[in-house]
Amino acid sequence: MTVLASLSFYTSVVLFLRLAYRLITWRRKTHVRINQFIILIFNLVIADMQQSVAFLLNVLWLRKNAIQSNTPACWAQGWFVSIGDLSSGVFTLTIAVHAFMDIVWDRRLGHKAFLTVVLFLWTFVYMCAIIGVALHPDDYYVRAGAWCWVNAKYKIERLWLHYFWVIIAEFGTVILYALTFLILRQRVKRSFYNNTDTQIRAESAAKVIVAYPVVYVVCTLPLVIARLTSMAGGRLDFVKLCVAGAMITSNGWLDVLLYTLTRRALIFGPDMPGEHARALDTFKFRPDHVYGTTTTIEASHTVGLASNRRRAPDGVPHSGHDSTEELCDWQGVKAETVVQVRTETMELVTLGSKSGDADQRKIAASIDSRSQKSDK
Repeated sequence: MTVLASLSFYTSVVLFLRLAYRLITWRRKTHVRINQFIILIFNLVIADMQQSVAFLLNVLWLRKNAIQSNTPACWAQGWFVSIGDLSSGVFTLTIAVHAFMDIVWDRRLGHKAFLTVVLFLWTFVYMCAIIGVALHPDDYYVRAGAWCWVNAKYKIERLWLHYFWVIIAEFGTVILYALTFLILRQRVKRSFYNNTDTQIRAESAAKVIVAYPVVYVVCTLPLVIARLTSMAGGRLDFVKLCVAGAMITSNGWLDVLLYTLTRRALIFGPDMPGEHARALDTFKFRPDHVYGTTTTIEASHTVGLASNRRRAPDGVPHSGHDSTEELCDWQGVKAETVVQVRTETMELVTLGSKSGDADQRKIAASIDSRSQKSDK
């Protein structure tokens, strides 16, 4: 548990610093509001950091070869377990809700409403922990198996202030991502998206979106089952509890790995999506689109030839019988041109040699020939 908690903590800190740097520099450079999806990932990383801190405190018990109740370290560990587990589940579910509403219904909250929701979620998480401590200030966090957490005699608080909401997050995440996956597959088969890039992004999203609920459920479900079995009167096996603790503290480094692989454009890309960018725009869809541009030309029917004539800088109107007029006379014309940039290596010839001079003359003649063809 301590080793995996350390891995989760340090990877989460690195991703946190990376996102913070990108958010600050991008905000100063563009003065554009940050995309909601990035804010949610940022908050999920903060939740994973707190969860990993909880199990990282096991290093104290290893040094002392004992888990000591009624100590500041035990209280701190119980607090971070309560905060970290619940906040990780809450923001995992929130990301699932946001992705479902954005991809399926094309709906997003306004900026102020979105920030209000994020503030409410953190308030809810901390209030669940504060209520338990306020009700039982003396012995709320004690040794609970292989680490410190809520006292076993407070079963009601364990259930309704923690595990009930974790279970809701698990089922909600699975259901929402499953529905999103099925809808994306149907839309891809029916070519629902008119834009080629969006269609390819949807195909990519359909392939990787299943991984999000799988990672969260695999990490959290073993501990939930172990604790609920104990609350129902069953025997709690110490080894199984340690395995369950190792799984749930792995949630941090697995989240970092998952979002780094599937949302590379957000973390390593040259630009970040703006406020109105859709969730599908955050998926990396194909490697040959890293460089290049996509140009979309739209035209509608216009009346009269005078509007189609273009004036030169000298004020003389051009003839209306050109490609611009023909394009504008068509009804509902839409053309999309994708320009891709590729690089190839080329051997350079040493300057000053006779063979080099001859090769340079050949290259120059080839360039002149291509330029003449281009001018024609």
